Amino acid sequence: MASGNQTSPVRKTRLFDALAYLGLLPFVLGILMQATGVEVFGVGGRLWFAAYSAVILSFLCGIWWGGALNRVAHRHRIALAVLSNLVCVGGWVALLLYRTPWALPLLALGYAFVVTAEARLNPNLPRLYDYFRTRSRVTYLVIGCHLIMIVTILFTD
Repeated sequence: MASGNQTSPVRKTRLFDALAYLGLLPFVLGILMQATGVEVFGVGGRLWFAAYSAVILSFLCGIWWGGALNRVAHRHRIALAVLSNLVCVGGWVALLLYRTPWALPLLALGYAFVVTAEARLNPNLPRLYDYFRTRSRVTYLVIGCHLIMIVTILFTD
């Protein structure tokens, strides 16, 4: 029987995989709020969606920051640290522009950049491959949610 330190990476990441998929729910809720005109705590679907998107994009970049901090010998360490900050600032700018047509495409581009850069810069430990495969899948679903929200806004505004 395997000890606690010898469990498979797949087993170690089940909770994180589940949380990644559960993280899609606020995106879907924002789309539904926009489509129905419902507000929660005085916040409409468009702001709900953009704010949550900016926060999650920053969270993903924070993982790069942590990887750069903890993996001193990583050959892309400086790039990860700088890019994490640039993408976070881009997400913040998009949030400030949430009422404009530029916000959601800018946020979606941020996610597309993150998933593409992760494939090239390889900031993650190889033993976490299964988790980051899940995260890539969820990121594509998030980009899809952005496209659905853009269409929803076109029909509701």
